[in-house]
Amino acid sequence: MGGGMSSRPAVREGQLPGGSVQRGEVLVPSRLSDPVHGTIDCGAATLVAGSLRRRGHQVSIEPVESWTDAPANGGEPALFLATCQGGDGKVSAIAAAAAPGDGLAAAAARAAVQEWTTALDPRTVVVAGSPWCQGALRALDLAGRAVRDSAGLGSVVHVLGDMAGPADARAGLAEQGAVFGSSVAEMVRGDVVVFPAYGVTPQLRAEARERGLAVVDATCPLVASAQREAGRLAERGDHVVVIGQPDHAATPGIMGSAGGRATIVGTAGGTAALGMPGASRVSYLLQPGEPTEAAAAVAAALRSRFPATRGPNPDSFCYAASDRAGTIKMVAASCDLMLVLGSQDSADARQLSGLARDCGARAQIIADVGDITPALLTGIGVLGVAESTTARPGLTELVIEALSGLGQLSIVRRQVSSDVTSRPDLEHTTPAQHGAMPVGAD
Repeated sequence: MGGGMSSRPAVREGQLPGGSVQRGEVLVPSRLSDPVHGTIDCGAATLVAGSLRRRGHQVSIEPVESWTDAPANGGEPALFLATCQGGDGKVSAIAAAAAPGDGLAAAAARAAVQEWTTALDPRTVVVAGSPWCQGALRALDLAGRAVRDSAGLGSVVHVLGDMAGPADARAGLAEQGAVFGSSVAEMVRGDVVVFPAYGVTPQLRAEARERGLAVVDATCPLVASAQREAGRLAERGDHVVVIGQPDHAATPGIMGSAGGRATIVGTAGGTAALGMPGASRVSYLLQPGEPTEAAAAVAAALRSRFPATRGPNPDSFCYAASDRAGTIKMVAASCDLMLVLGSQDSADARQLSGLARDCGARAQIIADVGDITPALLTGIGVLGVAESTTARPGLTELVIEALSGLGQLSIVRRQVSSDVTSRPDLEHTTPAQHGAMPVGAD
């Protein structure tokens, strides 16, 4: 799958007549005005700048209006560049410039351009779909409507707990006046409270009613369905085993709905510690947000101990986590390198990297475009890109723009999406509200 060129373009030296570059600084052009080719895009400017900054150099990224293809004469800034064929027959360039007489900056500029010529290749980028499920995006939309509807009415809109979703969307809610908190204790009658997609406990719902709060229930319909089912099973006398993780945000609401007749189990081995009276009345639920594959081994272990264990219909499962894992595996299996976008200390980013490596792909977590190095890309013909939940907004597009400056770029977007055509318990919602399918499908 790896790419490669038999020869690399030479680094040419020119000058910027009338241009201005500060001594001690390297100017990286974002575009060049060329008398032959017209405007030349320098999409890889952020990559070149990243290399220079890693070496401790001061960098500015600016457009360059004119340059001449002749060695600098000592009175004008020196420009170093290499060109390649981009998409649609257009020419792209990587370039850097230094002030007249600034030998140190000039050497750094030439070296940065030279090292990026090793990564000038045609490539295919395979982009995995968004990490955010429809349930999370629906909750953000409902919260936004609540803020807009309350404008000018004097009521405060409180968003309870951590609203999952893109960081810019959450920031936008705060800018519009939404108040984020984890308790209703400070809210007063007439205030609006938005329940998050992962739901809340029955006790918290009751407290909101007692305080006279206007409730906007943004609970994901699949989470709400699991809460109702836990209550129904417990009411008929079953002990409910919730297959999931104790620290998951949806756990308290589901467990609380069972009124003390529920136990959470994360692995098949965890069923060995269950000591439940009335073993003939055992049912299990799969916590929304857990991969559906997690249910099989735990359910088998439950039935080995309690043969009459009852399970839910698969059309009630949330497939978002399984679809996301399937997407990452599909992308990783087709690429030489997977770039996972997000924070180095993000558990989600590390999990995505692990999934990619399990499929035989190299994986690298990057927080910013400038983290990409020539060594990462050299010889890479097919590159996977996947956002973690900690990726900053728009990073995927910035990465694609930077890579487009290194040669012809093809873009493929891939997404595994499970389509459940009938959910009897959710008939009151529209398909877009079900929260089962992640966004970003082709």
